[in-house]
Parts: sequence; C-alpha cells; structure tokens
Amino acid sequence: MLEITYTVLMATRPPGPIFATADAAEEAFYDALERGDLKGLMSLWSDDEDTVCVHPGGPRLVGLDAIRASWEQIFAAGGGIAIRLASQRVYEGAVLSVRNLVEQITVHGKDGPRVVHCVATNVFLKSPVGWRIVLHQSGPMPEADDSPEPGDRLH
Repeated sequence: MLEITYTVLMATRPPGPIFATADAAEEAFYDALERGDLKGLMSLWSDDEDTVCVHPGGPRLVGLDAIRASWEQIFAAGGGIAIRLASQRVYEGAVLSVRNLVEQITVHGKDGPRVVHCVATNVFLKSPVGWRIVLHQSGPMPEADDSPEPGDRLH
C-alpha cells in the first residue's frame, strides 16, 4: 500500500496587500514611511533573500531581517518620516519597474526642521503576490547645499 504524506508549507510572514501596479506599491511604501508603520512597510518587500536596502550614508542591508531591524531603529527615533517626492523617472517592463526620484525629507535637528534632498532608486518586481520592493537605495544629493549633517536622522 502506498502511503502519501502531505506537507503544508507556511509562508515565513503573513502575505501583504496585493498591488496591481508598481505605482500603487510605491505609493504604499512612502505612505508607510510617513506614518511610521513598520508592519505595513515590511509587507511591501519581496521575500527574496537578496532584497536590498541602503539608507543615506548607511551600509548595504541584505535580507528582510537586516532591513526590518534598520527601519525599527529609524521609527523608534520618533515615528514617521516627512517625505515629499519630486522629479520621478520610471523605466517599467512587464515584471520589473525601476524608479529614480528625489526625496525631499524634512529633518528635525538641533536647529529646527530643514529640508534635505536625497536621490532614491526603488526597484519593484512583479510576483504572483503583486508588485514587491527588491531594492530601495537613497543618498544625499551631492550638489545640493542642504546635505545632511552628521547625526541627522533621514531614513
């Protein structure tokens, strides 16, 4: 007699919302940043072990555990991040969307709030569960006079 064993595979994390477009996924990403919503933010990332995040002036973070820990630390410093987006450029194919934009980030420092401009690249991959982030990289605009000062919290 043949014995059949069934194995139920569980996802490593609960599934997040399904986004039909990369635009919708990116909008949700920046909305979660503004609200300081770690759970919502992490639901947008791909489960791929090579998922990457680079914060302004920070090291390359690879994998969801490292990425989550960095956002936990950022949000613990005071909630959400005030960001306005500008100058977006998009390359989009059937399953990949590469977006380059300027983030206008309000930084609260010892001398009060000021706006810092960072250049960001976001890469989204279309998967069976919708569009997911596989890369977010942001850094200060080198030609701008408003470069972050040491100790400024950007993201």
